[in-house]
Amino acid sequence: SEPVLPSQPVEIEIETPEVRKKQKRQAELETYMRRMVNRYKKDVLIDTHKVHLLCLIASGIFRGRQCSEPDLLAITLSLLPTHFSMVAKERIDHNYLTGLLKWCVFSSTFTLNACLPCEERQNPRTLLERRLASLSARNHQEMTHLFLLVLRSLQFFCRLVISLQPIPLKPPSAKGQGARTSTGAPGKSNTSQQPSKTASPEQKISPGTKRPAGGAKITGGRGGKKARTKEIKEECDEVKKKPKTSGGQRPKNSKRRSIASKVSYKEESESGEEKEEELSEEEEFQATSEKDSEVSEGGAKSTKWKKGKRKSKANANKRRSSGGEKQIKDEEGKDGRKNKGPGADEWLEVFLVKTSSWVCVDVERGVGMPHLCSQNATTPMTYVVSVDGDGFVKDLGRKYDPTWLTSSRKRRVDEEWWEETLGSFLGPEDERDKKEEKELQNKLLNKPLPISITEYKNHPLYALKRHLLKYEAVYPSTATVLGYCRGEPVYSRDCVQTLHSKDTWLKEARTVRLGEEPFKMVRGFSNRSRKARMASERKEENDLALFGEWQTEEYQPPIAVDGKVPRNDYGNVYLFKPCMLPVGCIHLQLPNLHRVARKLNMDAAPAVLGFDFHAGYSHAVTDGYIVCEEHEEILRAAWLEDQEIQKQKEKEKKEKRVLSNWTLLVKGLLIRERLKQRYGKKNHGLGSLAETGGLSSDEEEVEAGNPSAKTASETLAMSWPQNRQAEEDGGSISGLKRKTTTKREKRGQEKHLFPFEKV
Repeated sequence: SEPVLPSQPVEIEIETPEVRKKQKRQAELETYMRRMVNRYKKDVLIDTHKVHLLCLIASGIFRGRQCSEPDLLAITLSLLPTHFSMVAKERIDHNYLTGLLKWCVFSSTFTLNACLPCEERQNPRTLLERRLASLSARNHQEMTHLFLLVLRSLQFFCRLVISLQPIPLKPPSAKGQGARTSTGAPGKSNTSQQPSKTASPEQKISPGTKRPAGGAKITGGRGGKKARTKEIKEECDEVKKKPKTSGGQRPKNSKRRSIASKVSYKEESESGEEKEEELSEEEEFQATSEKDSEVSEGGAKSTKWKKGKRKSKANANKRRSSGGEKQIKDEEGKDGRKNKGPGADEWLEVFLVKTSSWVCVDVERGVGMPHLCSQNATTPMTYVVSVDGDGFVKDLGRKYDPTWLTSSRKRRVDEEWWEETLGSFLGPEDERDKKEEKELQNKLLNKPLPISITEYKNHPLYALKRHLLKYEAVYPSTATVLGYCRGEPVYSRDCVQTLHSKDTWLKEARTVRLGEEPFKMVRGFSNRSRKARMASERKEENDLALFGEWQTEEYQPPIAVDGKVPRNDYGNVYLFKPCMLPVGCIHLQLPNLHRVARKLNMDAAPAVLGFDFHAGYSHAVTDGYIVCEEHEEILRAAWLEDQEIQKQKEKEKKEKRVLSNWTLLVKGLLIRERLKQRYGKKNHGLGSLAETGGLSSDEEEVEAGNPSAKTASETLAMSWPQNRQAEEDGGSISGLKRKTTTKREKRGQEKHLFPFEKV
């Protein structure tokens, strides 16, 4: 057929280098904007997390102080039996707290009633008073507060422990929100592969199935074995009866296709619901293999083998179904723990003088069971803090959070910010706190080693060599191996040392000892190192030598001799630490001291206190000068004198500038007046201006014959004394009649004129 010409105009776009460059620039801009928006969202989320965390801490401090009110403590003490207050503090132990909790909570002294009214924005103190009056609590939190009042009324040193649940640092991901099956595939329901736990024993069974003896439930939601095998055989026969495919040829792998086909069985319950389940490919393959072997061989031998095969298959299915149910239960428990709602997030701790230890008390689960408190709290746990009677806060995450060393660190905010923020709420450290810190540290060390490699990354106690940073190394080389994780040795975090270059160690007032070999070689990141690598042939060579602290010694400052300040290669003095001041010198923080020292022929070197990185380079930050001690008094006196001279010069300069400004203003006014005298009055050549309205009002009055009217130029000429020279010369004010002057006089008058006036 002949080509048909298009009826519409055809557009052909050719991508030119300019267009490609523009598209690339647009893509880079979009990527940059997307990155900035994501960074802004992340910063907002982190700030929200911090603010929410501070609000939760403030709420805990407020509730802890409410439970220390003298009136509430007096009311609570009046409710207690006398024998509880007669026991000395040195004799109080675990049994005493158990008895007190049993009387207070478990003996229905304070009942738990969830139907109690709770007003919004109610005063917490008023609420506690009502609960004490009714001897009841609405929830676990109020019961904890009531028991805290009981303990503090008996003058026990106790604190309120709170599991804080702030807004997470990371937004919830959209993945994994669907229902999970036993294999973890989203979008499928577990009920399709699990038997109904509430199904009655009188379920309706589809034809071809067999009910177990005794009316027991059908496990797995499937029919009998014979019915399943029979249906599989029938389907395989139907597949074999098809001689050809749609393409006209018989498939070579008809057996495989029959095996890959899925057979579904339905089971109807009394409620009319249907349960559908698919056989796995392995079961179908086994059933088809049985069928083929039975057809091919036949006889008692094949039947016997088939029965044994079926029995082994039934046992395998039973093991598989039980294992699948167990896996499903484990996954449900794991997911349930991740998505667990609000739990018992508050409990108490009491310090026992008898044992010098803290005892955990939960109003629902008893005394001395910290693991139960962690299990029943809202998961995942992120922050666990305690608030004592004085309002001091302490972090107890190491004690109660089971995942504190592994996954909890990823959910927490920056550790430096958290420690700095919590430092303002910490109380004075005493022997009790020191002992508790040692116990917590020993508890962490006694925990078993992590079994996953990812858990070792940034672990506070253990480390692997693969996770070491660029400037980190394990020292000493004979460090003890604590264990192995997939064949890799595990070292203590204390053996991980930070390495630095010579210049960096110098900033810490330490120098590398002579003869020390670099412990590690890396590639430098400074511009100087990069340019040196690019200039050399080995661009990938490690050119930066790193040393450990054990290879350095304290900086020994040089000594000033003969009034000369010892300098470095750059002509200044490094003063990163006060101990780096040269011997016999002093640091004077006086601006422009080097000019005074130069006039007096004395030595003064700039003091470098650090470096500032901007514009792609490192710039030295100087402050003051280093001079010898014997020149200090002379330089100070000379500097003060120089400052007075500078002030006087500044004053004279300012006065000179003021006078010049006034001179310029006066000259401008004089020029303006001269121009008005010369061109402001009507002359003979401008007679037509009166007819056209070009004259001013004063000129019109003079033209009209009013002798009292004067022009503005005449008025100003009479008021300015500079115009008297024109009168003395015999000239009129109007300037129409002038006296003839000589060339000398004219030359003298022109001295006072500007260049454009001489023309």
